[in-house]
Amino acid sequence: MSSNSQPVATQPSPNPRRFYPNHLVAAIGAVVAIVGFFLPWLGFYGGSGLVGVLSGIRIGAGPVVNLGADTVVFRGSVTSYLAPLAGVIVLGMVGFAFRRGNLKQRDGFGLVAVGLLPLLYLWGQYGTAQRDAGKVGIDIQYMYGMYLVFLALLAVATAGIMNIRSLSREDASFHNTLGAYSFMAPGSLLVTIFYFIPVILLLILSLTDLASSNFGDPWTFIGFENFRRMFNDKFFPKILGNTIFYVVTTLIFFNVGLGLVLALLTAHINRRTSFIFRLIWLLPRITPSVVYIVMWQRFTQVPPYGIINQFVGWMGIEHQPYWLNEAPWLFVIMSNGFVGASFGMIIFTSAIEAIPKDFFVAAKVDGASTWQVIRDITLPLLRWPLLFVTTYQTLSLLVSFEYILLLTEGGPGLFTTEVWALTAYKRALFTYFGSNQWAYGAAWGFVLVVIGAVLSVIYLRVFQFDELVQEPKIDVL
Repeated sequence: MSSNSQPVATQPSPNPRRFYPNHLVAAIGAVVAIVGFFLPWLGFYGGSGLVGVLSGIRIGAGPVVNLGADTVVFRGSVTSYLAPLAGVIVLGMVGFAFRRGNLKQRDGFGLVAVGLLPLLYLWGQYGTAQRDAGKVGIDIQYMYGMYLVFLALLAVATAGIMNIRSLSREDASFHNTLGAYSFMAPGSLLVTIFYFIPVILLLILSLTDLASSNFGDPWTFIGFENFRRMFNDKFFPKILGNTIFYVVTTLIFFNVGLGLVLALLTAHINRRTSFIFRLIWLLPRITPSVVYIVMWQRFTQVPPYGIINQFVGWMGIEHQPYWLNEAPWLFVIMSNGFVGASFGMIIFTSAIEAIPKDFFVAAKVDGASTWQVIRDITLPLLRWPLLFVTTYQTLSLLVSFEYILLLTEGGPGLFTTEVWALTAYKRALFTYFGSNQWAYGAAWGFVLVVIGAVLSVIYLRVFQFDELVQEPKIDVL
């Protein structure tokens, strides 16, 4: 060994089994959440013994109401079971972090997210406790169990915030990432509140038998009975076929097809003329729905009121029927399509005008025809707008039923023009034999949400979304 060589100093490896403050705070919060949930059970079974005295709960955090001498046991709201679930998840996260030696970045965000579950629990269970207490004429007292779960929420959220703050100080890149997350947080919160949570509630509702006939009773969970009933409905194939026909036809011929044609046509004419032309096509969209449908009904009426029949009579044709009975789908698709085409026209027109004019000039200099310019330049550069309009309009058509309800009410006849969304509306909010079947309608609605999500993923694959979001490749000289 050379005389100059020096022993290399080695960094002491971190203790992989050391409890850090983040670990301790999160673990305590998780344990408190679990204990707070089961305290009412202990008070119920402990009776007048030591456990019952220590718990001191009449109405607590779990699915048990202890009313003293007259004890009532009830199944708490579904959200009440999120409290122990949150505690178990947090304990698992802390256990993995303990083996690694510290909480990582994803653990900090995870702890904050999981810490929100007891908050949902408080919101759901408190209302349930109030309702059940009101039935027997007592006040809610000794809410120790709920207080413990609320403290658990604060402890878990504090642990996550401590972890995020420490990472932010130590890692500059994480600080920038945290800024981006903070910027997106309001939008993400809105999506969570107005989409993800309603979808979860829709699924929960679909697993019950809730209807107007039993609205005052506690929810009874019946599993997938509503879904079995839906798929066994003898009109299910017809409603599914109507929905597919309505969405595909309106999307291809109007919402995307006609919208794209209108954008291409107005992009190649005088700017002032094109503005007036687009404004005319916007009139159906800005017209109130009821007024818009009344206009279509006036078009299709029998003589002497129907505008179409007036023209037919001038041409000497004697057959002048009520056209909504003769061709209901034609008018359903046209009335919806003229509204949808204006949306696509606006998006596609904006995208076309954003294409650099140099592309078109160079193509014209090379002798390209107008069709060749559209095929080789315009359409390839419209993949983003095409993806957006196709996805958005598909989801919009899947859940739209307003114009169909006003124009034909799903008829004429039995389910002639009734689509999935209209069926869900009628099952949930329309009176059938004196009972609104909210849970059954929720089952129809939840399946529609799943179909929309699947179609969105398919569109992302078809339009090669991964390539659209790739960073541009720049050659390094």
